[in-house]
Amino acid sequence: MRSATNAADMNSTLPSWRRVSELADLAEIFEPGVQVCTLQREIDPSITAYLTHVRNTGASQAIETLTASGQPRLNGLPPGPGRAALADDMALLGEIVRELHGCPAAGLRLAHVDHAMCPDWHIDRVGIRLVCTYAGPGTEWPDDQGIDRTDLRSDTRGPIDHIQATAGEIVLLKGALWQDNACFGAVHRSPVIPTDGDLRTLVTLDPLWRQ
Repeated sequence: MRSATNAADMNSTLPSWRRVSELADLAEIFEPGVQVCTLQREIDPSITAYLTHVRNTGASQAIETLTASGQPRLNGLPPGPGRAALADDMALLGEIVRELHGCPAAGLRLAHVDHAMCPDWHIDRVGIRLVCTYAGPGTEWPDDQGIDRTDLRSDTRGPIDHIQATAGEIVLLKGALWQDNACFGAVHRSPVIPTDGDLRTLVTLDPLWRQ
C-alpha cells in the first residue's frame, strides 16, 4: 500500500478519465491512475419500453448472480416485449465484469429509484464497479479525477465541473479497494432526480468470486 505522502504526490498527476470507443478498450480502467472508464452506446428501444412497463407495474428491483452458464432470470419482473432484450444486455454487462476481473460471477442489482441514492461526492469501497443507467439521469463524476479527496463533502469546495453519463453508457468506477488504490478511487455521485421527472432505472454489477 502506498504511503499517504506518496499518494498525495501522485494525486496531481492522475489522468482525468477515459471515454473509449470500443468494448475491448474498457480494459484501460486497469491503467495506473485511471479511475473512470466509460463507453457510450445506444440502447435497444424495446428495453426502454419494457422498463417503462415494469415501473408502471410497481416492480422495484431485481437482484441476482450472473454466471457464464445462463441468461439472467429476472425473477420478479413481469413478462413483456423487451424483457428478452434486457436479459441479453445484462448478460453482456455480466460478461464484461467477468472478463475484466477473471471472476466466475457478477452480482447484479437492477433498481428504479425516485431520489439520489448517494447525492454527495464519494468513493466506493469496492474493487471495480460497473454502472449503467437505462433511463433517467446518469451517474456523475468530476472532469478532473485528480481533485483533493480529503473532504469530498465539504460545503466550502464550491461547484465542481463534472461529466454525466448518458443513457446506456457503460461506466466503470475503480474503487478504494483496488490494489494500490487505497488513497484514490473514482469520485462520483448519484444525480438529482427532478420531482416531476421519470424514475431513474440503473443496474450495478460487482465481481464475485464465491457464488
